[in-house]
Amino acid sequence: MDKLVQLINCLNKAEKRSFRLYVNRNPSASDSLFMQLFDLISKGKNYSDNLALEKIPGLKKTQLSNLRANLYKQVLSCLRLLERNKVQEIQVREQIDYAKILYEKGLYKPCLELLDKAKKQALGINYESLALSILYFEKRIESQHVTGSMSAKAEELSYQSDDLLKNIELTNQLSNASLLLYGRYLRYGYVKNKSDYNSLNAFFNDLLPNIDEAKLAFYQKLYLFQSYVWYYNMSQDFPNYFKYAQKWVDLFSRYPEKQNSDTTAYIKGYHNLLNALFMAAKRKKFNDGYKTLINFDINLKPNVTRNEYGMYHLFRWTHFLNKIFVNAEYEITDELLTLEALLAKNEYGWDLNRQLVFYYKLGCVYFGAGDLDKAIFYLNKISNNNYPKFREDIQSFARILNLIAHFDLGNETLVNYQVRSLYRFLTKMKELEEVQLEIIKFLRRTPKMLPDTMKEEFSLLYDKLKVVEKKLFQKRPFLYLDILSWLQSKMTNKPMSFVIKQNLPK
Repeated sequence: MDKLVQLINCLNKAEKRSFRLYVNRNPSASDSLFMQLFDLISKGKNYSDNLALEKIPGLKKTQLSNLRANLYKQVLSCLRLLERNKVQEIQVREQIDYAKILYEKGLYKPCLELLDKAKKQALGINYESLALSILYFEKRIESQHVTGSMSAKAEELSYQSDDLLKNIELTNQLSNASLLLYGRYLRYGYVKNKSDYNSLNAFFNDLLPNIDEAKLAFYQKLYLFQSYVWYYNMSQDFPNYFKYAQKWVDLFSRYPEKQNSDTTAYIKGYHNLLNALFMAAKRKKFNDGYKTLINFDINLKPNVTRNEYGMYHLFRWTHFLNKIFVNAEYEITDELLTLEALLAKNEYGWDLNRQLVFYYKLGCVYFGAGDLDKAIFYLNKISNNNYPKFREDIQSFARILNLIAHFDLGNETLVNYQVRSLYRFLTKMKELEEVQLEIIKFLRRTPKMLPDTMKEEFSLLYDKLKVVEKKLFQKRPFLYLDILSWLQSKMTNKPMSFVIKQNLPK
């Protein structure tokens, strides 16, 4: 979608009203044209440039490009004014702009006073790079003009610069570690074998500097805890995953003001805490944590942003689905239908990674509920497309579950044909592990199986997978696909949801 259309479509009623007031403060002929363009896009219809030329009298094709660029700039300018009292970083940058004006007027002392105030504010909100740019500005003024404070100030600014550079370098190292580990997780998911673990371990140790956690600033600790969270999650070390997710959340408890200034990071920490409990099958603790999450009213937060609102609902719905799995509650509720409607509209602009996870989890919910057609509908959203180097684990298990659903529907010809394609896909993705290989072998043999021997075949596969389940680094497939409960349901002729509930830890 065009960036201008996206921007206008995400404005709320108050912001649109403010923009109209902003434009009308000094009306001109050109304002009339781009306000008509603004109103046309705001109506929510399928906008196109041809529609604009048709609906706006006097608008020429040669004007349209500049008109759109001007409208985009004006909307952003208006939003900046609206946000300046809410976002501290904007306030700091505004002070720097004012200081620049004072400097150009030759008012050096007022300029330095304003810069000092802005620097303290930047350091207070942990924007060290912004504070460093202010320091450079201060040093330029002191070195070029006689301000009356040169001798003492020069030494002070020099020390401040050195300390800030050291801090920024450390913050940069830790933020790089967090980002690179998260990127690795998005591409590969969990480690599959000892070789994967050794590779991850070497990667992790090379990234992290030798540091004393107690001496770190807030964001340095945050990036450190995030790095450990991604590392232990990928390693399938769920107790340590939980430990560092708890450290992440506790950090915000020690700095409660950060819950408002960096709400998305706080919510994401709580999401990882719940995810660790889910992965470790700690049902009671997960249920208690889920209640805390849904009782957190994002609307009560001062100046809540669309990004924060979307992030909160992303994790709220993620753990709504996890709650279904952890409690084996596979009923199709109105709440589940609400999630499907939200996902279809993508109202919050969730990224591809989140969408794939939702599709797979919904496929699993409907598979567990026995609605195989609906399960296949969501799994096809993944398996009918190819996303190179992106959530290869989710793509692989979606294809496996899809074939199992078709097997349950009796689509033997399709299963026999697609199993070869599945084998090639898993081999290419390097996702062919013992669990997947045993399932493929089973599906390949199904055309030759006799009805009287099917339970025996299910039992044989079950026994093989129980052995695999106990092996190191083989937990991952069972986290994605409850194949053992499916086999038990086939062996006992009981619904899969009933079997899963029976197998829940007491």
